Amino acid sequence: MVIARQAFLNSDFYRPISDSLNQIIVDAALKLGSPEKELSKSEKAIQVLDIGCGEGYYSQRIHNSLSDHQIEHNLFGLDISKDAVIAAAKRAKVEALKEDAPTTSTSEWLVASAIDIPLQAKSIDIATCLFTRLMPESYHKVIKQDGFFICVNTGEKHLIELREKLYEEITKAEFDPVKNMGEDFELVDHQQVSYQNTLSSQQQIQDLLLMTPHNWRTKADKKEALASLEELTVTIDAQIHIFKAKEKAVVEIEAVEEVEEVEVAVAPTSSSNPWGKTESATEVIVDEAAETEESPIKEDPQPEAKVNTEAKVNPWSKN
Repeated sequence: MVIARQAFLNSDFYRPISDSLNQIIVDAALKLGSPEKELSKSEKAIQVLDIGCGEGYYSQRIHNSLSDHQIEHNLFGLDISKDAVIAAAKRAKVEALKEDAPTTSTSEWLVASAIDIPLQAKSIDIATCLFTRLMPESYHKVIKQDGFFICVNTGEKHLIELREKLYEEITKAEFDPVKNMGEDFELVDHQQVSYQNTLSSQQQIQDLLLMTPHNWRTKADKKEALASLEELTVTIDAQIHIFKAKEKAVVEIEAVEEVEEVEVAVAPTSSSNPWGKTESATEVIVDEAAETEESPIKEDPQPEAKVNTEAKVNPWSKN
């Protein structure tokens, strides 16, 4: 799937989506680094996280766009697939060896789940997530207050021509990112990217199919019918939602103590403490509470979960 995704995206079939996303990120970065804000040298670098970065097509184009606008930044790409992250790091290394490659920005690549992002709390200025499920609680932990979260999801007409060839009946997909993101994020803008493009070979059709969930949902006979096509014009319909992270609401509940007198009859048949069982149960509850408590800051993420492009071969790696 990684190879198919890389081949398809490298054809720039989805480039208009990437271009729109890049412009949104540049605008957001300029707002965060406005001259009115007094920032130290270390704070001037915008911290960008691409969640579910895959083989790095969108991540690398984000980096290039920010660099073209001379916006100092550090880019983190995160994906649960080790193969995808390795491919992304290799792509970054190739780009870094070019003569005009920026030397003031860095990229780091993490093999990790978006459920538990191994970055420090409130360390990210801008986070992106493209065509995957949303986990707002996890995102909110690492995005700074008033930082931006940008998600890209499919619209109702996305790949409608392909879906009509794969399914007898097309079901309307119901997905509302605004509702899904909850109360900790505020929607500040929404854009639609819609256009048509032609898959010009059977290989390109198959590459697209392999990188979508339709590949494992489709029946064999429908796949065979699709394999006979040499070209297919499809509609691209992407919805981009821009959110701002709000301060998490803290609800204070006034504690009220209620004392209830209960008469307990204890049979004097044993010299053991009649409260022994209760004390033991209390200890278990305390132990369980201690075991489930988690630190909100990841001070030292596992080194094997991190793929860096070394400074000697990649001039935009971290010092």
